[in-house]
Amino acid sequence: MKFSRMDLADCVTPEALLAEIHKLQEGEFPIPVPIEKWALALDIIAIKALETEGFEGGLIMFPDRSSGTILVNKSVGCRRRRFTIGHEVAHFLLPWHTPRSGQGFLCSSKDMTVFRAKIGGDRNIEMEAQANRFSAGILMPVAPFRTDLRVRPDFEVSHIVELSDRYEVSKEAAARRCVDLHDDAIAVVFSRAGVVVRVYRGKDFPRLGFAANEPLPAGSIAKLATLATGQSSEWGEAPAHYWLEKAKGTVSEQSIGQQNGYRMTLLTFEAESDGDDDEEEIEKTWTPPRFGRR
Repeated sequence: MKFSRMDLADCVTPEALLAEIHKLQEGEFPIPVPIEKWALALDIIAIKALETEGFEGGLIMFPDRSSGTILVNKSVGCRRRRFTIGHEVAHFLLPWHTPRSGQGFLCSSKDMTVFRAKIGGDRNIEMEAQANRFSAGILMPVAPFRTDLRVRPDFEVSHIVELSDRYEVSKEAAARRCVDLHDDAIAVVFSRAGVVVRVYRGKDFPRLGFAANEPLPAGSIAKLATLATGQSSEWGEAPAHYWLEKAKGTVSEQSIGQQNGYRMTLLTFEAESDGDDDEEEIEKTWTPPRFGRR
């Protein structure tokens, strides 16, 4: 660890924190990131079990933020525990993050799913969104994660599982990071029993034609394939309108089975080529044949 809490004192957003950490680490990170060890080096004095039901994590700190104690739901697995610790570290480091009341935070399962908030909207939602973005960024740092994506040029849904194992994060957290950092525009859909649970899409991926709690497209691999846990389907193609709201082209999809009837589906999109543009390009590159003189 090449940074201290003092190095981060002027950072007031998760993006600023992560950028400064990346700079001081010179882009080099131990993988998986030892988040508990790092938290303790940043003036967290203890990480304890949270007994309160209905909450994933908590943070107790002195008013001057000289030190703090992180609480983690005692029943969660290792990967959720790691994400929760990263989340509470963000609350501790970001100076404008102040609890609703008293001297601590209590963060629910719902708080852990928020990554964006309306500008000028609910202050508490914005704090939770910032804490989640920091946790994702510290556990899956940009430089090594992009490298891991680029050494998998023929990206498949099983690679998301590989990355979740490598970084010791949930499959959903890894999928969300893949969507954000992949060089190509991709989307990932989580579903159960043919119904959409959550959708993550890259900023350049077209808008999908459905939302959470709506059925998957009829005839899609995601809906019809029979998959055991950990089993991947073959790639399949469908017209864009099967999946997308307003786009012309082809969507390729590949699904993998998960526990308890869940599945994860990777989507890629190839836009329909414009015939006029193709003809114009051909015209530009076409060279008339030369005939020899007799």
